[in-house]
Amino acid sequence: MSQSSQSNPALADLRRRIDAVDDRLLDLLGERARLMDEVRAAKSSEGKADPTLARPGREQAILRRLVARTRDPLPPDLVVRLWRDIMASLTRLQGPFAIAVLKTESDPSIMALARQHYGQSTPLLPAGSPAQVFARLTDGRAQLALLPTPEDAPQQDWWRNLDPSDLQVLARLPVDATERAPGALVVGRQPFDRSDNDRGLLVVSASDETSRARLTKAFAAAGIALSGVIAESERGDRRSFLVVCETYVAPDDARLSALADAGFAAKVAGGYALPLGLAGEKPRRTMQTSRGASR
Repeated sequence: MSQSSQSNPALADLRRRIDAVDDRLLDLLGERARLMDEVRAAKSSEGKADPTLARPGREQAILRRLVARTRDPLPPDLVVRLWRDIMASLTRLQGPFAIAVLKTESDPSIMALARQHYGQSTPLLPAGSPAQVFARLTDGRAQLALLPTPEDAPQQDWWRNLDPSDLQVLARLPVDATERAPGALVVGRQPFDRSDNDRGLLVVSASDETSRARLTKAFAAAGIALSGVIAESERGDRRSFLVVCETYVAPDDARLSALADAGFAAKVAGGYALPLGLAGEKPRRTMQTSRGASR
C-alpha cells in the first residue's frame, strides 16, 4: 500500500471500490462476449452459411439507447467510443472482418475515420478507386467498405451503381455527429439493417432535361418525404440524382411505381441511421455536378 493510502484510509477505500468496479466491468464484458458466441451459434443453427457480422442499424440503436441513459459526470462521447470499440472487437470474434477504404492523397482523413470507428485491430484495406473498393467486397477480402460522402467528393459518382441486390449504403460515419458533418458512407453487400430512426437513399434518373423542381414535385405526388438531393451526375442523355428520404424506402415500396409513372427510374441505394448529434454541426460543402465519372 502506498504512503498516501496509509495516511488516508478514505482514499484507500475509494481505490478498492474502483478496483471492484473494474472487476465487475471485466466480468460483464466476458459475459457479453459469451452471448455473442451464442448469437453466432444461433445463426449457424438457422443454416446461414454467410452470417452478417456487422449490424450497423442495431449498433446505432444500441448507442442511441445508451447515450439516452448516460448521466453526468459520464461524457456521452466516451460512452460512444467505448461501446464502438467493444462492438468492433466482438464482431471480429465471429469471423473474418476487414474494411475496404477509398484512400486518396487529397483526403487521407477517411482512413482515420475508419480507424476511429472500427478500432485499431480491424484490418483496413486501402484502395485507390471506387472500382477497387467494390472489387474487395465482391471477392470477399472485405466485408464492408468506406467511401467519402458525395457531398465531400462531388467529382465521383460511384453511387450510380448502387443496387440493393448487390451493393448498398448501410451506414453513415461518424455516428456521433450531425449528418451534415463531413464523413463517409459504409457500403456492403448485405441487407439493409434498420435502426429506430433511419434515412433512405434512392438513385433517381431521368432525361437530361429533368430539373430538381420536377423531381421534388414527383416525390411529393408519390407520397415520399424528400430530405434533400446530395449528388447529381450526367452521363449521355441521362441525369441521375442521389436523394435522401426522410425514412427508409424498401425495394418493394409501392410508391416507387408512382415515380416511374412520372418518368423517373428509381432504385433503392440503402440508407443510414441518423447520427447521434453529439458533435457541433458543420456546414455542408457546396455540391458540384459530376460528369462522366467512373465507378
